[in-house]
Amino acid sequence: MFPHVLQSPSTEKGDAMTTSVYNLLREACGVSQADAAVYIHQTRLDTVKSWSSDRRPAPSWAINQLQSLSRSVQKAGNDFAARLMETSKGNVFIIGLPHDDDDSRACGFPSSAAHHQAIAVAISLLPDDAEIRITPRVRGSIPAPVLERERPRPTNTDRQLLMSTPFGVNGSHSPPPNMNLRKYERLEEIGWVKSWKMPTMNRTEYHLTGEGKEARAIKPGDLFRLTNQQTGTFMLYKAVDFSQSGGMFPRKYVRLANVEDPDAPIVEETVELATQLWTSE
Repeated sequence: MFPHVLQSPSTEKGDAMTTSVYNLLREACGVSQADAAVYIHQTRLDTVKSWSSDRRPAPSWAINQLQSLSRSVQKAGNDFAARLMETSKGNVFIIGLPHDDDDSRACGFPSSAAHHQAIAVAISLLPDDAEIRITPRVRGSIPAPVLERERPRPTNTDRQLLMSTPFGVNGSHSPPPNMNLRKYERLEEIGWVKSWKMPTMNRTEYHLTGEGKEARAIKPGDLFRLTNQQTGTFMLYKAVDFSQSGGMFPRKYVRLANVEDPDAPIVEETVELATQLWTSE
């Protein structure tokens, strides 16, 4: 995605101050390490601490969650400012503050500090000569921003996982027991799969949704890494079009052109095999 470490100029003592992209986003969202662990990532506090200090690079899904939260906080502030402009009388704006963290969570925010961030965004959009009054929120009379979480934006990593996962003929896949399922949970948040718990087997099965089947479908221009049988090296191919075999059990094939050698013969692979060889680059 992008570098996980940002380094500032050296201090007077000669020590370099470092932070991580994860920590910058977390602080910008107004979320403590403890709140991030419980209410955003559902992970251990010491894991979040290691991401914040960059002792361990934060995984892309964790950074994606903070990116999404940051955009949602900004949108909540924008929407609240628009609502105040429409409903307030004259140039006086009454803004409700959350009573505590639990009150903020009732409005969709992970913490009161994140709620305050949205309120600050709203205030920044009000007229410069506005009279702003802040008071504890009262449901129905003194409003405060409400957070609506956005659906995660699919990345190349997400589609790589979707394409490489061996969904069966019935469109389902069951990861091994005790496997970290966070990457599959993200696919579910995107809307590409639906989970089904199997408590007696201590496993979770994921079924492709209509959106998932559409996202997993090979399209002209998609790239694939195929192994050269003579040299054992990988070569990049691009999907050109499709063909289908005849007979009682026809199979669909994708025709692939060599990206590095346009004069090389067209290669045909079954759609099932090619899907698992898909690559974003």
